[in-house]
Amino acid sequence: MDIPDDRPKVSELIKFHELLIKGQLEKFLPLLDTDTIRKIRNAVNDHERMSLLIRAFEEHPILLQKVRTTGIKGLFKPMEGSMSPEYITVKEMLADLVDLLAGNAPVISQLNNHLFSSDLIPKAVHLTVESTAGLTPYDRANKIFSSVLATLECHPNPNSVFSSLITSLQKVGLNNMASKLMENLRGKGGHVDPNLEQQPSVSKGPLQPVDVTPQSHTPQPTITGSQSSTPTTVIELSSKSEVAANIKSLHSRFASLDCDIRDEFEELVKQGKVNLKAVARSAATYLSIKVSSLKYGNVDDLFYSLQPHYDFFNCDGVLKHLADTYLSTAQIELTQYIRSVDKFSESSQLKHIRSKIKEKLSSLPTAASPTTSHKKKPVVIQLSDRWDEMTLSKFKRVLQYYFGHKVADISTIVDIDFGSVVITLLIPTSLSQSLIDAINNRTNSMSRLGILEVAVDNKAIPIKKKDDNNFDVSLHESVKAGDSFEVSMLLQLGADPNSKDERGKSAVEIANRTDMDGFR
Repeated sequence: MDIPDDRPKVSELIKFHELLIKGQLEKFLPLLDTDTIRKIRNAVNDHERMSLLIRAFEEHPILLQKVRTTGIKGLFKPMEGSMSPEYITVKEMLADLVDLLAGNAPVISQLNNHLFSSDLIPKAVHLTVESTAGLTPYDRANKIFSSVLATLECHPNPNSVFSSLITSLQKVGLNNMASKLMENLRGKGGHVDPNLEQQPSVSKGPLQPVDVTPQSHTPQPTITGSQSSTPTTVIELSSKSEVAANIKSLHSRFASLDCDIRDEFEELVKQGKVNLKAVARSAATYLSIKVSSLKYGNVDDLFYSLQPHYDFFNCDGVLKHLADTYLSTAQIELTQYIRSVDKFSESSQLKHIRSKIKEKLSSLPTAASPTTSHKKKPVVIQLSDRWDEMTLSKFKRVLQYYFGHKVADISTIVDIDFGSVVITLLIPTSLSQSLIDAINNRTNSMSRLGILEVAVDNKAIPIKKKDDNNFDVSLHESVKAGDSFEVSMLLQLGADPNSKDERGKSAVEIANRTDMDGFR
């Protein structure tokens, strides 16, 4: 039986197997990602290696065509200067594209379909991404854009490929990224079709966005089928370099704002309009601590003793409370600053924040000795590595959902570390027991959202097995439990609403069935 033209022949596979043995596969197959090559190398036998090679070629059919038209020598990467400006533009922004799509998991399938229908990705990639089996949102996004880049490299008309990519991004609501790509292409002397500036209407997504505001009662989650008429909400994410620049800007801006707040308090005290003891008492009441634990001989003393409770990244608690109560000019400035922090938190993934945030927070009093204070206790939350793609604002919503606004507002983040995703908070000692009670009461729910462990004052409370990150199963459980907040977070974590449970029912079908039962 003849081998189809889109699959490698035995002789071709043998040749590439020789390259594999010689350790030259990366050199001759530049379009294959390192993870694929690692899997091929670690295969237990030649049969498995061959199977993996075949699958790799199925995902990169253009690579096979190039082998046959140019021979082995033609597989060398061309010099960057000989590549099209469209290819160079997408290559330079590849990491940002992947991060953006991974952070908006609900639109991955939509973009996958658009790109496949536009012939920008092959069928094998489309099916792999659509299946979602064992793939994180980052994996799926990486496969999509790596395939688009491969198409750009070999296509005779890269500008048409680029235009189709822009149109697809616009259709799923990723308009800012589309604009950045076009701007960068112009900067490289490339041509941008003027029609692309007129953004097409956003595709109607298969899922309705779920209200993530915690409620006293839990309504049924809104997961519907293709009949949904509401587009999926898309949040444009910042690149790694943008996150670093924003953190630096916020840090500098807050230093100036902190001085303004102190200056206004000093002026009010000087005029006899404010009594520092009253300010200290108000702060202590808000923080649920004893006023005697604060110094208030002068403004600087008071703010120095309050420093463990706020910083440039966590200032919407006691600092905002005091500004709202006593100040006018600085209160307006602080409100504007908090909005900037909120916007930053909405658009910045944890994996981009943690290295820079550690650098800035390490010099603060709260981070110097978080375990020694009798006023505050450390809380260490370990999350599934899937949370790497999530934003800080989503983590704060989880804090609010489980522990209430009080804990979310007055806790301070002092560390975001590696090893899954590990976030360290400081909370007032007076709240530690209520936090422990909340954890014990909501263990199952936390487990579904990929919270692995919570340690309060160095006492660990295990939540979830570290090797169990099946968010599809969690989604089914959350839908059955009728928890709209969980459903919303799980969809953003990349859970597939079309995955089947042990009875062959998808989350969409379960939700629709639950809705029907509610009307009987």
